[in-house]
Amino acid sequence: MELAGKKVVVTGGAGLVGSHIVDELVKEKAEVTVYDNFVRGKRENLKKSLDSGLVTIVEADICDRETLKKTFAGKDLCFHEAAVWLKACQDEPRKALEINTTGTFNVLETCVASGIKKIVAASSSSVYGDGLYFPTDEKHPFNNDLFYGAGKIADEQWYRAFRKKYGLDFIAFRYLNIYGPRQPFLGAYTDVIMNFFNKLDENLPPRIEGDGSQTLDLVYVGDCARANIMAMKSAVSGEYFNVSSGKETTLKELAEILIKVSGKKDIKPEYVPRDKNLVTRRFGSADKAKSMLGFTVTTSLEQGLKNILAWREEVKKREAK
Repeated sequence: MELAGKKVVVTGGAGLVGSHIVDELVKEKAEVTVYDNFVRGKRENLKKSLDSGLVTIVEADICDRETLKKTFAGKDLCFHEAAVWLKACQDEPRKALEINTTGTFNVLETCVASGIKKIVAASSSSVYGDGLYFPTDEKHPFNNDLFYGAGKIADEQWYRAFRKKYGLDFIAFRYLNIYGPRQPFLGAYTDVIMNFFNKLDENLPPRIEGDGSQTLDLVYVGDCARANIMAMKSAVSGEYFNVSSGKETTLKELAEILIKVSGKKDIKPEYVPRDKNLVTRRFGSADKAKSMLGFTVTTSLEQGLKNILAWREEVKKREAK
């Protein structure tokens, strides 16, 4: 499927992954509508794409069914990235239901009513919970016990049900640990990479919860956005895919690389007690996405972290003016 000239909605299009998808769609010459409530997304994430003249912004929530209906009218395709983050769902579980589950149902219902042909959506590796084997592939059973993961499991079932009844094509991506420029690095819900960088900015040691043996499967956001575009262009439908690097990185290794790229080699990580409720290992199989979509990651972890560092410096310079 060619995307040039297609009218595309990106929910959560001002967020980390969503805004990079928008960038890729602009390269494809698609006409893009960003649908975002800007609770976590930022308009500055869209600055580059807005200059193209191909992007329109609708500031609204996916719980607003009337605005969804107006926005989706006449559109061809949808990327669905809008969601409440994992820690926010743990703090306020009803959000996992009202936004991540009911909101997704609203998007799917509107896609069908508007005649949208295909949706590419963000699921999460959280559906796997604590992995029973590694690398975790898409056949792994649901082993989740968190509110965020529960919502994503429900969403995956809605995608299947809408495809069977209404013929709405879909691909859903089980993201592993996506990182890159435009990640929030201030506020209550910052991830481990930004927490480490924030400490290093103050010449303080990055704090590792536990002994540092916990692992992440880190995927650069540009690669993740490219996977979404490849999925939309493909003839594949009704499938779930990991977006995975196929590599495991321990928190200790991550801290060491961050110290290296920050040029603060005299600083050593600090180890503190960890939250026992959190998953200790993430390592996904990248085989299915490679075989069916031709997708592989191309950005090394060290290069991706250098990109984040450069972006952070740009942001801090702008804010200092």
